[in-house]
Amino acid sequence: MGALVFLVLNALVSIVLIFLSFAIDNEKNNRSDAVNPLVNSIIFLASIFGMMAITLGLCFWAPRPIFMFFGRITFMLMGWYSVGNCAYMLTYPNIEKKQSVRIIQWILNLIATWMMFKRGGLNSISIDYNSNFIISSGLVFSGTFGRRLSLTWFSMYMEVYIFVIPFVTTLMVLVRAENTRSKLERQNLHLLSMGILTSWILFRFIEFAATYQPMMRSFQLIGFLPCLLLFMNVQEKKEIWDSRRIIRFVFRFLIIYMLPALLDGIVYTILWKLFSHNAVIFYPIFLVVNIVLVIAWVILGRSVTKSEFMRDSRYAKDFENELTSINFQDDPKDIIEHFIDTFKRFVDVESVRIVVDSGNGYLESIFTEENEKLTMPVSNEAFDYLLNQKRLIVFKEKAATEYAFAAIRVPLKQIFEETKSDAFIILNEGRHIVSIIFLGKKRSDNIFNDYDFEVFSRLYSNFFVLGYYMKNILNEAVVGTVNREIRMSSQIITSIQENMDLIKTSKVDCGYRMVPAHNIGGEFVDLIRLTDQRHIFIVGALSGRGIAASMNMVILKSITRTFLAETSDFKELVEKVNLFIRTSMPKGTFFEGIFGLLDFSTDTMYYINCGAPALFMYTRAYNNVIEIQGEGHILGFVKNIHPYIRVKKVKLAQGDIVLACTNGLIETSSLRGEQYGKSRIQSQMMENSTYPADKMAQFTYDSLVQFTSKALENDVTVLVLKYEGEA
Repeated sequence: MGALVFLVLNALVSIVLIFLSFAIDNEKNNRSDAVNPLVNSIIFLASIFGMMAITLGLCFWAPRPIFMFFGRITFMLMGWYSVGNCAYMLTYPNIEKKQSVRIIQWILNLIATWMMFKRGGLNSISIDYNSNFIISSGLVFSGTFGRRLSLTWFSMYMEVYIFVIPFVTTLMVLVRAENTRSKLERQNLHLLSMGILTSWILFRFIEFAATYQPMMRSFQLIGFLPCLLLFMNVQEKKEIWDSRRIIRFVFRFLIIYMLPALLDGIVYTILWKLFSHNAVIFYPIFLVVNIVLVIAWVILGRSVTKSEFMRDSRYAKDFENELTSINFQDDPKDIIEHFIDTFKRFVDVESVRIVVDSGNGYLESIFTEENEKLTMPVSNEAFDYLLNQKRLIVFKEKAATEYAFAAIRVPLKQIFEETKSDAFIILNEGRHIVSIIFLGKKRSDNIFNDYDFEVFSRLYSNFFVLGYYMKNILNEAVVGTVNREIRMSSQIITSIQENMDLIKTSKVDCGYRMVPAHNIGGEFVDLIRLTDQRHIFIVGALSGRGIAASMNMVILKSITRTFLAETSDFKELVEKVNLFIRTSMPKGTFFEGIFGLLDFSTDTMYYINCGAPALFMYTRAYNNVIEIQGEGHILGFVKNIHPYIRVKKVKLAQGDIVLACTNGLIETSSLRGEQYGKSRIQSQMMENSTYPADKMAQFTYDSLVQFTSKALENDVTVLVLKYEGEA
């Protein structure tokens, strides 16, 4: 009956490992080159557990040659797996096996095969009536010496492949660890060696337990699991472990894994002594107890991992929430201090230094905690290289070891030394550096790792918002002021509003008016040249008024150009802008307007309605103004805008006129409470169709002012495009 229990245990472990391999293989955050070796190793170990379960079953129901064959294969694969672990350690972190390691691995595999299938290597495997797992093997040495030493081929095989070869490998790995420059690689090599050590301890414990329960020998494959778990942690957590993290890992391992296993072993021992004579009682009770233990294990595991001390060191969600909570209407100094404090609390850095483009060819500090002046030329060769390679997040550890940084290793080292940093983030607008955030070393003396890189990449747009805010809104005088002198930045914002790529082709005459109700606002027109034959136009309004809305407008104009460098798909551009508004701008920010694309080569206008109140088109052929609309959705309400927007297109002929506007033109009311409305806009287009586009925009605005006979309460934006036809 005990043999059946261990048969089931081997089969269950095999199934669990197979599911684990699928879970790791489907993990999106893992890179394929790092995952595949682990997946293969887990599947290999699962297969050996399965072979052991089959062997135990065949011992009861199959002829001797069959179960002996499966038994030899099982123990042979044990040796192969142990050698595979050693090869993995010798080739880490470059998992692709070196030719010399591969040759030695296969030589050892062939020797393992010979030892298991040679005469006397493994004579018999059997399970007696008392459920004792018996393995017999011939003596290695003959005569009196052999009988005194009592060294069998099987015991020598287990010592060599489970202990000696891993021991030699561990020594080689420890020597390599002491000679490596990378702190992370050194730590991971130590952890791999610790995996072998923990497996040795468990194997010895199983040997000891087998003196009381001989069937434990059939479950000795469990000794490979600690090694596998540590290998998985080395691959998944590419970070230096401080003392707290090591203690946390040990406690998690003991409480979540070892404690349930120990309890299960104690329960089995007690039940075996009480009910070993009655299988009908033993199996149901043992099954119920295991179910209870599994439920308790799950509950305990959740409560342990949620505690403050035992919680995992993943900070992305809290870090993002804190960044998005920054209120750009606060005092500038408070905004900067909030940003820096957020980095310190969640990324655990000692210091944060921020520089912005001063406009005179230098990057100058906008804030340093020691109040020291930090100045560096924008034309640094390292920055040029990083911009060309689109490597905007740089870590000191990676810069010193990765080949990609070899060409600029010297200037990069100088930058890290001058700025007293271990990492920096370049915030750029195309080839132009807006700002750079320099991060000091971590307080835990840890390095910036792959997880940090993943978080910084995902939150890059949040950093860009602050960088652009500092570059275009702040200056040193403003940062030092406590009052609202930031309103003086209206001149800067106005100049940025009017900074656009005017359409320079005889095919189109373009005119616009942007009139804020309160000096500056969030409405804007933007024109972006793609090629001589293609031009993008944007008309719209961001929620809010005054400095906050205008600042958001400035950032949105810049980020749109940044996204255009990444994608050539018109709809994808709008989707990226929507996601940026949703995740990186202050909560409650949304955009309503229209994105348009003019293709002069095909006389076509493509457009996406993003909540625009109206888009009018005058067709000279019919001498009529119609309102054209496409399916749309205001940007910023949902993360995935893809299902809600559609790209529409219209053919343009000579004399056709397109007018786009914001709500301020349509909804402004007169003293009697009557709205200006769409019909008046259409009438104005008909009346003024013979004038240039700029005059049409001005006449429309003048008509609105005359209609209201009072000061405007809403921002007003109008864009007019007259299609002149052949160039």
